[in-house]
Amino acid sequence: MTRTTPPRWRDVASDLLQRIERGDLAPGDGSGARRRLPPEKDLETHYGVSRNTVREALSWLQKQGAVISERGKGTFVVHRPQADHVTLSAAALGLAPDGDSDGGKWYNRDAFIPEGSTVTVSPVKVEVQEGPQLISWYLQTDEETEFISRHQLLFLNGRAWAMQTSFYPLDFATAGASRLLKPRDIPEGAVAYLKETLGYTEVGFHDEIRARVPDVNEKQFFSLGDSAADVVFETVRTAYSENGRAFRLTVTIWPADRTRLHYNAGDVPDDILRRPGQGGSRNVPPLDDDG
Repeated sequence: MTRTTPPRWRDVASDLLQRIERGDLAPGDGSGARRRLPPEKDLETHYGVSRNTVREALSWLQKQGAVISERGKGTFVVHRPQADHVTLSAAALGLAPDGDSDGGKWYNRDAFIPEGSTVTVSPVKVEVQEGPQLISWYLQTDEETEFISRHQLLFLNGRAWAMQTSFYPLDFATAGASRLLKPRDIPEGAVAYLKETLGYTEVGFHDEIRARVPDVNEKQFFSLGDSAADVVFETVRTAYSENGRAFRLTVTIWPADRTRLHYNAGDVPDDILRRPGQGGSRNVPPLDDDG
């Protein structure tokens, strides 16, 4: 079988993108100056390719939202916020125990962020609704079941970070967990509250993650545009009790351009657990403009 050689512009675009992501072609140093890519002629010489090849590579990078070309000025790296590293397997590894209220290390019992960050949340918006078929499927209920939804906006160090909605069967409130219906936070956490009131003990959870185009509200909240880089992650977490019942469904929306989601399993070094994306000495030194 004959293998097709990738077009040369892909090699150029891939290398430039790696250099951008490593930081040597990143936005300015905080002074407000933007970082400009080398002129097309310099890129031709550096990569040993034609002008058309360089332009195809730059066109592809622009479609990905990595750069923007301005007539008479050049091609500039598009500013992307610094990545936030979030560990979603925190509870399983004991990083986020029930009742932890250490201001800013955790935003809930299931997710961990490194120390030094401050998390704030909006007031809780509570609704009672007839859940869509998909919610009923996740929570293993009849399609006509009504649900309590609890929605909050999350901010990390003052900037938009995530949108989160948790769903519970309405009969939980009538069975004793009435605080689910109140538009106020549950300080000990909903999982601990359901254990106390209804006897539900979370013994496991299942996560589903997908990337998709944001809706209008998500674009506005996260200040996203229409480029290929302006997508969101949607994590769907289903919590299960000892008898195998799904009793809590949490849907969280994260902007993909500034979020890195981590999972850990087995024997992982402590600095990697507590400094996801930063632990260890794994940083690759950036290339200078000459490669």
